[in-house]
Amino acid sequence: MGALFYCILGVRNGGKPVNPNYMVLFAVLGGSAIGHKSGFPAGALVGGLLLGLVIKAIMHMGVDTRIDWLSWVSQALVAYVLVRGSDFSSIAEIPRYLPAAIAYSFSLLIFTLGLAWVFSRLCKMDFLTSLFATTPGGLTGIAIVAVDIGADPTISILFNICRIVTILIVVPIIANIIVRY
Repeated sequence: MGALFYCILGVRNGGKPVNPNYMVLFAVLGGSAIGHKSGFPAGALVGGLLLGLVIKAIMHMGVDTRIDWLSWVSQALVAYVLVRGSDFSSIAEIPRYLPAAIAYSFSLLIFTLGLAWVFSRLCKMDFLTSLFATTPGGLTGIAIVAVDIGADPTISILFNICRIVTILIVVPIIANIIVRY
C-alpha cells in the first residue's frame, strides 16, 4: 500500500519521485492544523504526531536520524511559549509551598520509577520508553526529552495522551459529584 501511495505521488509530480520527508512534513503540518482547530489540549502536537505517523507508516519509512538544529529550535520555541504563559504574581507564596512541592515531586518520582519498571516488564518495552510513558508532564516536553534521551517518543506520547484524555473526561465528572454531595 505504501508503494502504491508513493507511486501515485510520483505520477502527480511528473514521474519524479517525491521526497517522502516532504510528505511527512505536510502531514504533520496538516495534522497540527486539524488538531489545533479541534480544541483538544495540545491538539496541534497530537494531530501532527498522529497524521505524520500514519503517513510514515503508509510509506513504510524507518527511523530518521535526529536533526540537531531542528530539535534545538523546537525546544527554544517551547521554552518561549512557556515563559510567555507564565505568571509570577504569586512569587511571595513560593517559600510556603516549596517543601510540599519538593516532597510531592520525590514521591511522584519514586512512584513513576516503580510504575515504569512494571510496564517495562508487562509490555516488554525498554525501561527508558516506559519511564517517559509513565512520567506525568506536558506532551511537548516529554516528547522532546524522550527523543533526546533515546526513548521511543511515539509510545511515550501514546501513554500520555491516554492519561490526559482520561483525566479530561474523568476529573470533571468526579468534581461534579463532589460539588453535588
